[in-house]
Parts: sequence; structure tokens; C-alpha cells
Amino acid sequence: MTRARLVKTSFTSGELDPRLLGRLDLKAQEDGASRLRNVIVHPTGGVTRRPGTTYVAAVPGGLRMVPFDGPDGGEILVFGHLRLDVVKQGAIVASVTEGINWQAADVPGLSWARLNDTLLVCHPRIPPVRLVRQSATSWTAQAWRFDRKKLVVAYEPSLEPFHKFAPREVSISLNLPSGTAVEDPVPAGTSLRLTASASVFHPLHQGLRLMLQGRQVRIFSVASGTEVDVLVIEDLVDGARTVDWKEPAFSDLRGFPTSVGFHQNRLVIGGSRDLPDQIWMSKTGEPFDFDLGTGLDDEALSFRLAAERRHVVSSVFTGRQLQVFTDVGEWVVKGFPLTPTSIQVDLQTSVGSYAARRIPPLDVDGATLFVGATGRDLREFLFADTEQAYQAADLALLSRHLMQAPADIAFDQGRRLLLVVRTDGALAAVTLDRNSNVVAWTLLTTDGSFRAALGMAGQTWLLVERAGSTFLERLDESVTLDAARSASDDTTPRYGWTGFGHLEGRTVSVVADGSRIYQRTVAGGQLTVSQAANTVTAGLGYTHEVEALPLMATTARGLTPDLPYRPVRLTFRLLETSALTVDTGGGPRALALPGTPPFTGDVATRAVGWRRGTATPPWRVTQSAPLPCTILCVTTEIKVND
Repeated sequence: MTRARLVKTSFTSGELDPRLLGRLDLKAQEDGASRLRNVIVHPTGGVTRRPGTTYVAAVPGGLRMVPFDGPDGGEILVFGHLRLDVVKQGAIVASVTEGINWQAADVPGLSWARLNDTLLVCHPRIPPVRLVRQSATSWTAQAWRFDRKKLVVAYEPSLEPFHKFAPREVSISLNLPSGTAVEDPVPAGTSLRLTASASVFHPLHQGLRLMLQGRQVRIFSVASGTEVDVLVIEDLVDGARTVDWKEPAFSDLRGFPTSVGFHQNRLVIGGSRDLPDQIWMSKTGEPFDFDLGTGLDDEALSFRLAAERRHVVSSVFTGRQLQVFTDVGEWVVKGFPLTPTSIQVDLQTSVGSYAARRIPPLDVDGATLFVGATGRDLREFLFADTEQAYQAADLALLSRHLMQAPADIAFDQGRRLLLVVRTDGALAAVTLDRNSNVVAWTLLTTDGSFRAALGMAGQTWLLVERAGSTFLERLDESVTLDAARSASDDTTPRYGWTGFGHLEGRTVSVVADGSRIYQRTVAGGQLTVSQAANTVTAGLGYTHEVEALPLMATTARGLTPDLPYRPVRLTFRLLETSALTVDTGGGPRALALPGTPPFTGDVATRAVGWRRGTATPPWRVTQSAPLPCTILCVTTEIKVND
């Protein structure tokens, strides 16, 4: 019988996919765990009970959050059904319903980009919106309006993108006024009828503009599929039949922009409902001028993503270069500055982006993180100097079972934590540190469902659905409960406490004076503790779990994973821990910690029972007590029956 001592010094590989239990050769086996729930892995290796969440505000019907940073901390914009709520310093300071056209089903497909005090919001199904901030408490929603040429006419020509949707051979002829020769120019202000060589017009064309040989007319009546009545806005070159005609790229008939961004002082529109692989870039410094002009360096650009397969644009993103993410690949638009003669468009990788909902890419330490087309991979789009090209490594490879049906992602810079909100209401948390090669996945759950996440102003904000209500909450290391609220009275200890109306009728955990724990039901926004206290924190409890992988010890016969073994003694090195409950074979048992908590140091306990293979873990921590717990390393002394 062999005696061995195994030391686990790190959890930096996170919770490993059960499919990897046979990969005994992986370094991740040394640094991983079988189960990590409601804990966070530190980049330095330890694992700790996750922060709780502090209740901030109730947000009616909140579905998604967008940051609007500012020198005073900025605002959080919460998108809901036919509404926008503005949250600042823990309260809703403005609500906008007029001009908001997105419904609940549209919110997952929204894209946005900020321009000074304006947020541009678009969706391929609905007209794009400009959210304009006058102050923190005053916002308006307006329709996009493209710039106009400055001409002295009733209808100034629009500088919006145009495109010919009809077949190339379809021509248009003008029914000219009597006495007008075909070769003569047609002056602005003339009303006439246009006739197409095929049925291409639709009632929704009414009110739109057409471009004939670079000059615009406005449709004021649709007579049939082949005939429309128009008002000439710009002097037409002549009245001859022409195949050189276009209609607006965006309309109720053709759909609207899919994604939007900014690059090199140009507004970039990526795709639309009916032109999914088209890219438009505005004139430099003029975000609503898309007139292609004569191809001067600062004029607008437009091009298709030319490839064997059709690419449907999902996002445009400014990184090292302009990056375009589609359903089947990732493109880079090169050129500095970008001009009609310098632009290069190259397909870099062929992963594809998640199509079930629009999840904006994130910049993390110079790499662009995006959700792959399967929804089961988290990709790191990064330029590799050795290859002189972009690559897209999968950060979810070792923990694929936790990357499921993503709904939103956010990055917490301070905690080095990437949060992946899942549609089932759970929250996958990934500790990322490229310099230390740390990618550690855990899973967070709550009494309710996580719906959205946002990193802003050094804080992580969460939209959480609880008992039919939607709360805005903030990750907070000072609490170990969810939807928590704290109250204090430094002068007189009290039994009764108020201010917990957001948890009305719920049974909550109460931590009094940092150590005494009670279970109470909130009634009338109030609760009472059994012993007078100066401070109380009340919220919803959660249980954290840390379960070790099956142990493997080297014996005279080599590394044999199915040898029977018996843990004899376990030593946990703790940091500022107030409670530790461990199952070493005889069921969960709270270990006595020396001195006055929180405790830092080593705590040892005996283990019982033989193990073999993967049936029973060597040890398991499971704890619902809302008290801090951090495990730095674990030493396991075992006997092996060889």
C-alpha cells in the first residue's frame, strides 16, 4: 500500500467539461475542478465564494443594458418593450416611450453605437432611432435623418445610401411633358410619370426617392407595379430611357441597417435586411452623408463582402482595424486612412457569429471576443505576429458544457471576469488573464434568472428577473447575498428594520452585525431580528460548491486512474474565511476555524472511505452560509491500494 501527498495549488483551469475526464495528460487536470458553482477563480489561483449582488432599482420589463459613460459616472440605458429607462446613481431618472419603436422580441437583435451625446440604435426590421441626451434626466428618441444637399428646391436631395434592387436590365422611361425633347434636361420641380420595363414598384415606394443617373426624384403616388408619379428634385440630365436608377437602401420595403459602428471618423453601417452583406461608410466627419460623390479620399464608401458564400453581417467593430463579423466568417477592412483607393477587405477566419441573437463583440486586452456560430464557443479574434494574420482561438474548449445558449456578455476589468448570460438564467463566469494564461470557467446561479450584464465605471451590473419583477443589481464584495440591501444604526442597536420592500413576501437570509444569521420573511418591507443589532444585511441566499477532480497518484505501476485510494487527511489553506463546510466522505461538516473570523491559515480534517475512479470525489465543499470563504490550495494525503 502506497502513501502519497498531493497538493492542489491552483484552480486556474476552472470547471472542466466531463468529456475531459479521460484526458489524464492535460495540465488542466492539475489546475481544474469537477464542479465550481457560485465561486470565482482568482487569476492568482485561489477560488472564493462569489460576490453577492446589491439591489439598485426595479426596472419594469428591462431586457438589455447599454452603457452611456460620462465624467460623473454616466448612465445605464435599460431597453424594454416599447420603452427606455435611464438609471443613474441607483434610481430611474428618466423614462422614454415616445419615439421608441422596438418591441420585446426586437431587443435581442438591436445594435448600437455612440456619437457624442447621441446613441444610434438599429435593427433590420424597424426604422433606426437616435437617442439624444440633453441631460441625465432629459432624453428624446428621434428617427434617423440623413443629411441633405443644400439646394434651393422644395425637397433637398438626400445623402442616404441608394441601391438597385431590381434586375440590372430593368429600365425606366420618363413620360415627358408635351414639347420636351428626350435629349433636353428635365428641370427640378417638374411632375411626371415614370414607367419601368418590369413590375418593380410596390405601394411602400410611396414617399421614397429614386435616383436616375445620379439625380433624385420623389415618388408621391404609385399607380401600378410599373408606373409611379414623381416630383423631380434635381435637374435630370435628360429624359432618355435608362437602366441607371436606384432606390433607397433602407426603407419599410427593403428593411433597415443591421449593425452600426464608427471607424476613422466615419459612421459604418454593416448589412441590412435585404442587403445582408453590404457595408456602407459615411463621408469622413459627416456621419449622415453617404453620397459616394466622385471617389475623393474623404467621400463615402460602399462595398459588398465578396466571397463564394453569402455572408450575413452581424456586427461591425473597431479594433486594430475595422472588423466585420458575419454568420460564416470574420473580415478585416484595412487601410489608413481608408479611402476608395486604399481600402482592402480580407476574410481572416471562417468561424461565424452566433445568429440566434445579436451579442456585440468585446475588446479585452486588445483581443476581440465574440460568440461563435454554434453558440457553444467563445472566440478570441486576435492578430498573431507569427502568422501575420488574425486567428480565432476557442476560450470555451475546456469547459464547453458551461457555454450554452448565450444571451449577453460583459467584461469586468477589475475582477478580470467575463460574464456570459445564458438564456436559462444562469451566468457563466470566466476569469481571463492572457499574461498568466488563465481561462477559468465557473457557473453562477441565483434565486431567479440573470437576464443581462454590463461592465461600466469599474462595476458590474446585472438585470435579474425575480418573482415576476426585474431588478437592476450590482456585484458587490461587501455582501454575500443576492438582491441584498444593508441598513445600519451606529448609535442604538435595533430589532426592527425597514427598507426591504423589493423582497416583499420573500423568505430572506439576514446577517446581523456581520456574523449572526437569521431566516426571516419580509412583511410590509420590514423584518425583525432576535437580538438587537447595529447593522443588518438581508437578501436571497445561494450555495457555493467546489468539487475536486478524481485523484491520480503515481505508484510503482505508473499512473493508473482506477486504483482504489483512501483520502486520509485534507488540509485547506484559507484566506479571510469565516465558514468552511466540507464533505470528506461522511457528509457535509462545518469545520471549526481557529480564533475570531475571518481566518487566514491552514485547517486540517480527517477523511473516511475508499474511492475508485470517478464515482465519488475525494472532497467537496458545499456551503449556503452567507459568509466569506476563500480556498488558496488543498493538500490531500492518500493511501493507494496498489
